[in-house]
Amino acid sequence: MKEFNEESEKREEIPAEDNEFAAESLTAEKKNSETDNESTEEVGKPFSNVLSWTTWFVYSIIAVLVLNLFFFRSITVSGNSMNNTLMNKDKVIATNFMYTPDYGDIVVVEADKLRLQGTNIYGETIIKRVIAKEGDTIRIDFDNGIVYLNGEALKEDYIKEPIRDHYMGWIESNKDYIVPEHCVFVMGDNRNNSNDSRNIEDVGCIDTNYIMGKAFVRYAPFSSFKWL
Repeated sequence: MKEFNEESEKREEIPAEDNEFAAESLTAEKKNSETDNESTEEVGKPFSNVLSWTTWFVYSIIAVLVLNLFFFRSITVSGNSMNNTLMNKDKVIATNFMYTPDYGDIVVVEADKLRLQGTNIYGETIIKRVIAKEGDTIRIDFDNGIVYLNGEALKEDYIKEPIRDHYMGWIESNKDYIVPEHCVFVMGDNRNNSNDSRNIEDVGCIDTNYIMGKAFVRYAPFSSFKWL
């Protein structure tokens, strides 16, 4: 009986060793599987990154286009009519988001809607300052270089110099003009080098539908960065 029991114990020990070996084998297989998965992920990473960057780039372009179309526009100043506030080739950002023109605003006008200089040639985008709005009475004393809004002389510290020039086809000196509905009266800060609402034959008051937005910052040249 003793020998039989010893042999039985020996036979019982064998499965335990087999189970331990099996467990070790499963652990090794699991580690190998994880290593294989990591290798596969590493191989796939470059393609994943390319796809991610491409998607990000496409979304960025779409965002810029949407912002430019509906909210912000970059405009390059052409000419000297807004000196010294803005100089030729300056770059500004304008917005039309929930915008209604107001006194003193520097606005970007879609000037290809305006016939300039009595010809059939239409101008490019222009930038001017809002002086009067619909229903306002505007009067200019060209002899003394004074602008009157609703009977009161404007204090204009932004102009380069007082008005001294008066051309044929412009509004008459010291005569009242009422700004029509849905329009604004605009002038350049460089009063003696600006074709604007004073020229009633070829420019006149600007329909607010032609205003692309308000210029609110000059960002180039960077040394001249300025909030407008």
